[in-house]
Amino acid sequence: MIVTATVGKIDAAIGRFEAPILAYMEKEEADFAKDSLKKTLYNVKSSKHYAESIAGLTGVGDFVATDGPVPYDEFEEGYSKTFIHHVFKKGIEIKRELIDDSRIIDMENHAGKLMDAANRTMEKFVHAPFNNAASTSFTLAGKTFANTGADGKPLAAADHPSKTGKAPDQSNKTTYELNLQNLKLAEEMMKDFVTDIGEKSNVKPDTLLVPFELRNEAWELVQSVGKPDTADNNVNPYHNKYRVIVSDWLTDDDAWFLIDSRYMKKCLYWIDRVKLEISSKKDFNTDNWMIKGYMRYSLGWTDWRWVVCNIPA
Repeated sequence: MIVTATVGKIDAAIGRFEAPILAYMEKEEADFAKDSLKKTLYNVKSSKHYAESIAGLTGVGDFVATDGPVPYDEFEEGYSKTFIHHVFKKGIEIKRELIDDSRIIDMENHAGKLMDAANRTMEKFVHAPFNNAASTSFTLAGKTFANTGADGKPLAAADHPSKTGKAPDQSNKTTYELNLQNLKLAEEMMKDFVTDIGEKSNVKPDTLLVPFELRNEAWELVQSVGKPDTADNNVNPYHNKYRVIVSDWLTDDDAWFLIDSRYMKKCLYWIDRVKLEISSKKDFNTDNWMIKGYMRYSLGWTDWRWVVCNIPA
C-alpha cells in the first residue's frame, strides 16, 4: 500500500489519529495478502505504461543430426495479448464527531471496511478468469471486461486455433466431474496438447484448483494410499502427485482445474500499474475526514495450454 497526500500534516485534530489509522490499514492489507491466491496463481509484474503487449512465439523445431552448418529456425510471431490497465477507486468519510471524541476503534472499523473492499475487489478479479472460464467477457465492479486470451478465445474452449495453421484446433474444455477416472482423462487431454507448430507441448500437470465444495473429493484423490471408493486394495496412482489449492472464491461448486503451475506462471499475468494508493483530505464544508483508495491494474493470460478446465453441465 502506498500513502500519498495526507491531511494530518495540515490538520492537528486529524493528525493525532492518522498514523495509527494508516498503520491499521496496512496491517489489514498484509493480513489479507497472506491468504490471497494472486501470487500463487499469477506472474505478478509492474508497469509504467498505459498498456502492455506480450507476443507469443510459435516455437522451434527439433534439433537436426548434422555435421554441417547450424540450421537456424526463424521464429514466427504467434498470437499477442494486450493488457490495458483499468482504474479502481473507493472512498470513505469519517465524521468530525468521531475525531472530536477520539473514537479510534470506530475510525479503525471505518478504515478497515475500505481495505476489505479493496482486497475483496482484487480477489474477485484474481478468480475472474476461472469463474468465467467459458465466457468471452465478465462483469465486475460495475464494468464489463474482455475475457479472452491471445488467440481470442475464452480460457476454456473446444476450438483454440493455431496461428500458423500447422496444428489442429484444440480443446482444453470438458464437462467432467471430479473423480479418479475423469482426472485420468483430463491428464490425457493435457498430455496431447501440441504447440502452434504441431510439436508435442511440454506441459505436465502438477496442481488441482478446486472450489471449497470439492475440497474433500480432491484431498481423497491425492491423499488416499489406496484407490478411493473401492474395496480393492489397489494402489492409488495419484497419491501425493498433485498440489491441491482450495478456494472459496470460486463460484461454480462443481468446476475444477488441472494445472501445470510452471507453465501457468509463463502465461497468466497480473500487472500492477499503480498498487493500492491511499490518500486523505479534510472536507471544508463538513469537517469530515475523507479517505480514498486508488489502484490500477490489468490481468489475463496469453497461452491457454497450462490448464484443462472441467466444467460439469
